[in-house]
Amino acid sequence: MKKRWLLLLPISIVLLASLAAVDCASGGGGEWQILTKQNFSSQIHLHPHMLLLVTVPWCGESRSLMREVSRLVADKSKQFDSLKLMVIYLNKDKLLADSVGSSDGITVFYYDHSVSYKYQGKLRARNILNSLYPYISASPEEVPLKKLNSEEELKVFLESTDKALILAEDCGWAPKLLAKVMNNGTGNGLPPKVAGSF
Repeated sequence: MKKRWLLLLPISIVLLASLAAVDCASGGGGEWQILTKQNFSSQIHLHPHMLLLVTVPWCGESRSLMREVSRLVADKSKQFDSLKLMVIYLNKDKLLADSVGSSDGITVFYYDHSVSYKYQGKLRARNILNSLYPYISASPEEVPLKKLNSEEELKVFLESTDKALILAEDCGWAPKLLAKVMNNGTGNGLPPKVAGSF
């Protein structure tokens, strides 16, 4: 009985340590940081582009998703250099998780200049990052519409979401209408990001 106890103790310690830790890519890009009610407001306002994952630390699917997102962000650090990766653990900060609008299970949000968008696509790292890239790479003048100039850009956009809305225009009215909407007397244009998975 004593030998069995001595054998189970190290195994349980290793198991608990692996549940608490998230194996993320090392280095500058692609590291997940924990978001709490103490640092929520400052982090949201500090980072223009933030990917937020709400989950529990013992969920293998979310740990795998976090690892894969970290790896892809680190591999494509030039494209995702402004993207901040944050996580809220439901078991530690349930009130904050509820306040951002998370549901049970894994919930993914994208914050663009403090505005929250709930991701509703497939929980695959590549799909999530492909749906973010058009927003991260767009300049403020291109929001809410971005002109696609090549077949490759169209392909990337279509692969980034399950549903897509494409405005094809041949008469030259889109730039004039967009300029009129952006200068509507209030100083604010349409709400950003009217298309995409978010």
